[in-house]
Amino acid sequence: MKRVLNILVGCLLIFSMNSCLYHNLGELENSSDKKMTNVDYTYRFLYNDTIQKGTANQEILEGRVCEVIFNKSLEAVEENGVPGFKTTITHDLNSIQKAGPSGSVTKEMLYEMFKEQIAQDGLTKLWVYVSISDAAIISPLDGAPVLGAPGNFTEDRFYRVTAADGSAQDYVLKTIKAF
Repeated sequence: MKRVLNILVGCLLIFSMNSCLYHNLGELENSSDKKMTNVDYTYRFLYNDTIQKGTANQEILEGRVCEVIFNKSLEAVEENGVPGFKTTITHDLNSIQKAGPSGSVTKEMLYEMFKEQIAQDGLTKLWVYVSISDAAIISPLDGAPVLGAPGNFTEDRFYRVTAADGSAQDYVLKTIKAF
């Protein structure tokens, strides 16, 4: 009896969760939406940290990732009929994102490391993310870097957003370094 009850409850959960996925959602399969609405810039670098320094439980963590989320000023632009965004990026101490357990490396120390590295790299190793319409895809054009991986944004970059119905719109990303 208990087994039958468990099966019934499991089936009820499956059906109730499944129906939530489709409640009040419009059809997107033929959508013509192909908008780019936002651009974000980050920078990442590796560092080593010591957890519980000076204790019997001391542990050195190598290759920890520090992510720097740039402050930005976003402006809609158009270049030769191609819409896009001009993004001016800056940074400060609060741009540093330190994840994981706290060790001997402070946020201030990470910020100093970052300033040294970004002085060398400039806009050549930025991680860029954009927001586009649901059911659309984005593709780099003319040698632009793939988004979501480190890339060179020292020059204007062009991307094509393709809607679910196959129609497309090109966009330009202009990155301005204000540091």
